[in-house]
Amino acid sequence: MTALGRVAAPPEHESNTATFYFWVDREQAVERTQIVRTCSRVGNRDVKFVGVVQEVYRRSRQRDIGEESARFDSRASENPPFASEGVTYAEVAILRTEPPAYCPPLEESEVFLGSPEDAQLGYGVDPNRPDRWLPVGRLRNGGEQFAGTAAIDTDFLLGKNGGHLNANGIAGLGTKSTLLLSVNWLLLREAARQKKAAPSGSGNLQVVSVIFNVKNFDLFHIDRWNRDYRAKEAEHRADWAAIGVDDPRPFEGVTFRAPQQKDNTNPVPTGGRYTGVTAYSWSLADVIERRLFQYLFAEADLGTANLGGLVTEVEEFLTGGPPDSPKLRTADDAPQTFQALLDWFKKMKDDKSFFGDFAPGTKGSFLRRLKFILRKSEGVLRKDESRGKPLDIPESGQASPLVIDLNGVRAASLQRFVVAAVFQQISDTQERKQVPNLKYLITLDELNRFAPKGSSDAITSLIETVAAEGRSQGVILLGAQQQASLVSTRVIENAAVRAVGRSGALELGADVWKFLGKSARDAAAQLQPDEKLLYQPSFREPMLAKIPFPPFALSEGDVAADPVPATRRTQNEQTDW
Repeated sequence: MTALGRVAAPPEHESNTATFYFWVDREQAVERTQIVRTCSRVGNRDVKFVGVVQEVYRRSRQRDIGEESARFDSRASENPPFASEGVTYAEVAILRTEPPAYCPPLEESEVFLGSPEDAQLGYGVDPNRPDRWLPVGRLRNGGEQFAGTAAIDTDFLLGKNGGHLNANGIAGLGTKSTLLLSVNWLLLREAARQKKAAPSGSGNLQVVSVIFNVKNFDLFHIDRWNRDYRAKEAEHRADWAAIGVDDPRPFEGVTFRAPQQKDNTNPVPTGGRYTGVTAYSWSLADVIERRLFQYLFAEADLGTANLGGLVTEVEEFLTGGPPDSPKLRTADDAPQTFQALLDWFKKMKDDKSFFGDFAPGTKGSFLRRLKFILRKSEGVLRKDESRGKPLDIPESGQASPLVIDLNGVRAASLQRFVVAAVFQQISDTQERKQVPNLKYLITLDELNRFAPKGSSDAITSLIETVAAEGRSQGVILLGAQQQASLVSTRVIENAAVRAVGRSGALELGADVWKFLGKSARDAAAQLQPDEKLLYQPSFREPMLAKIPFPPFALSEGDVAADPVPATRRTQNEQTDW
């Protein structure tokens, strides 16, 4: 191969163990994000250095801008008799050395454009362990070329050495949902592949994919073809083929759940999705049995010890049965519905024999909050019914995802309650009966709404606990937000894999982005919609990946003109992919 140039280490551009510079051959072109390699004889051994170009510079031989102008006599139309001399040079961040060596390359070492094998070495991808790496895109190697695949180490994603994936990006330009849904699709596909290869294999990956829909009813169409994918199908299929997927298509057999309407048993209208949607709701008995009562009350209310204590005591009063199997108390004096609870508490709040440790003002605050919850709950909380239709999360691997709508829940506090109900149920299930290799993938956008920075309410604490400890129980959070600086620090910092789409410059200046170098932060502010910077603990620098365009629709407006859903098949047949 023709060398791109040679390593140089003049004053102010010295090489070190993290960075080196090289000047570029006049006949060659070097671009930011390219993978490069060089080899130097260091001591008594040859060391191979693999790095990524951080920036490319051009410098003339003139001492200042005045000399540049003087060559043309300050007239742009002039043509000086002698051409200007200059040099192009590049700054390279070292990704890895082989063998491991904590030293810089030597000056005058030839620098070459890296190959896919060099990229694998640089990012620590073990070619002998393809089962450990999940390809999610194509690794950029300059503006138009690629150096193989951009892959995520599933040991960091699924809990062995870390867990969780967090994506950040501007609305519409960050395409966070595209990445997170693609990861769901790819993991479901991998689980199906393992099951097909070894139907009774005890070590097979099992996946339960739970996807929250937070905006409009956009994700209620992921089982339909994307019209923009169809318009350029050959191009998009090539990108998928490059990461080892020859049959990209929409999700199949998706289960859709939406809030129950106030006065009947039907789900709320869900945009263009008219069939295949089941309603969900909770009665008072459902809430007590699933230990969800505390999640009905917002941070502002539970921020005081008095009100928080009263909520706990009311829950204890309403709860009967053994600790590991709570039931709604059935004594004659115990209310059996939410409306009965409201009426009962209204009547008993002035009775000093009930909850006598709490002042009348605290009881009044509880009553007002309960009224507000029931008024805003629409049909999510069944006021006069003894039973609702609570969400039930599968306890074994599934071939298809479960999409739960939050958009139809008008009150933000009730949206948070629904999220908490799912997190709590999954955590209880895994604590009670943890299945080896079963992974719950919980996809949740707008994390700043559900686990805001600085909050200490019960719902935020629950999500923080999942972020900090859930990986050991197989609970993996695939979270996203527009501004990570507004999300609980524990949630962000416990995401072992980070994906950065196009993000605002002010956001990238926040402390939460200190793990990215200046070059990466500058790049994140200019990324194209199909590009992501991928980072995990084993990377010295993030990968710049092109994410394949999704075959599934991401909104009603994305649905192809011939909106034929993906082929309907039985659960066993779907595992064949």
